[in-house]
Amino acid sequence: MEKFFKKKNSIVKNPNFLSDEKNQDFSNLIISKAVSDSIRTSLGPHGMDKIIISDEEILITNDGATILENAQFQHPAAKMLVNISKSQDREIGDGTTTVVVLTGSFLGTCLNLLKKGIVRRNIAQTLQNFLKKVEEILINISFPVNLDNKEILFNAAVSSLESKVFSVHSYILAPIAVNSILKITDCESASDVNLSNIKIIKKIGGIIEQTELLEGIGINYPVVKSYGGPIKIKQAKIALIQFCLSPPITDIENVVVIENYLSMDKVLKEEKEYILGLCRKIKSSGCNVLLVQKSILRESITTFCFQVLSQMKIMIIQDIERDDISFIADSLGCTPIVDIESFSQDKFGKAKIVEEKSFLSEKITNFIGVYRPFFRTATIVIRGSNHLLLEEAERSLHDALCVIRSIIRRRFLISGGGSAEMEVSIHLKQYSKGITGINSFCMVSFANSMEIIPYTLAENAGFEPIHIISQLKKFHIAGEKTVGINIRKGTVTDMVHENIISPLLVTTSAMNLAVEFVIQLLKIDQIIESIC
Repeated sequence: MEKFFKKKNSIVKNPNFLSDEKNQDFSNLIISKAVSDSIRTSLGPHGMDKIIISDEEILITNDGATILENAQFQHPAAKMLVNISKSQDREIGDGTTTVVVLTGSFLGTCLNLLKKGIVRRNIAQTLQNFLKKVEEILINISFPVNLDNKEILFNAAVSSLESKVFSVHSYILAPIAVNSILKITDCESASDVNLSNIKIIKKIGGIIEQTELLEGIGINYPVVKSYGGPIKIKQAKIALIQFCLSPPITDIENVVVIENYLSMDKVLKEEKEYILGLCRKIKSSGCNVLLVQKSILRESITTFCFQVLSQMKIMIIQDIERDDISFIADSLGCTPIVDIESFSQDKFGKAKIVEEKSFLSEKITNFIGVYRPFFRTATIVIRGSNHLLLEEAERSLHDALCVIRSIIRRRFLISGGGSAEMEVSIHLKQYSKGITGINSFCMVSFANSMEIIPYTLAENAGFEPIHIISQLKKFHIAGEKTVGINIRKGTVTDMVHENIISPLLVTTSAMNLAVEFVIQLLKIDQIIESIC
């Protein structure tokens, strides 16, 4: 491992490090497989974590995409491997380690076939047929899911969390993930889930068990309590403004010369009158909760304005970041107001209760009973003792959310624990008997490479891999399609009965990306450096 991970996790400094000409032809395959092998130990419930050190921070994770994304690579083939892990993470959200491990196994098989004299074109053609057959087998062994059954969604979320640092807290995070998805989605008609409608707020202090799905909507901004302003409002009328409640300034630099105290008093009086006019306009509109966007040009709201609005019993939440404006506006059903002249009730959002919620020294604002029938959002507050735990908890929760999204996209499940991969391997070996020549030999080789998933699961759990694989083959040949490795009991059992399940979409996506990457790499025979 040390020869691949250097400072800032640099992998393979020199692309042409392989000296002899024959090995140089295979350098792309060898290096990509080496990177994959370094990630293998992170697969499964007992997979090991990696600590990634940079100049700015320390990161601890076992998520394949996170490890590869934060590592620094110099070899182009290794960079391509990072991209397929990123693609799996962005499109599916789970199975990022699986896709890298499968890719490494297929690359190892390709190397063996190439050394036997089989040409790259034949291997690529076999891989394409292999992928089609794998998809057929996976569809045949999958079973449909009824989204009205929350228990199945819960079990799928728990299965995804089993391989995370927070597996012991899966009974807390899994229900939160399921309920947040169901809160924003109409499962009967939905074909996808927009996870940007789920806001995750991280707060230091407390423990993971205190993580919760908020009732209503939460934003990571405290209420301004200066001058005795309210911290709880009932029957709230909410305005989101994008203009400043402060005296105007000119667009060009200028200097104002005040010669005497009388002129100074006049300027201050006019400023106060201007601010009072803004405050009276806001009060007369019926607004009682005011959200103010952060300004980089001047003060977004003055101290005098705080005082006046507090006396008018208007709740103030200031310095809303521009990136959060869209989420807040959509969640609360309000329209951002750009100037005081367009300040009217038709742009307001409505909520039954708006109050500040405290998490030790950290505070957020919670909107309960928001009237927004056609657009639904959810807010999750994650608690933890330090930033490392919060970051890893967010990644784990995101993976669980992505698993449920994958089920909604394609409403089929397969059994976990390496059972699906073993079943595919058995079927492919049977299928290879019906074809002849080099294609049959290659098909058997790639069928054997599918066993890398159960083999690695057993190896990382501390079991005897060969013994476990032999038992799995025995059951699957006998027709027990859902038998897989039970890490908890240390043996092979029926995965469906153990509620260890996985979305079909996660596995099919991983297979597609892995095979496409290997075929692409097979077509590259030389690296040429640009003169630029």
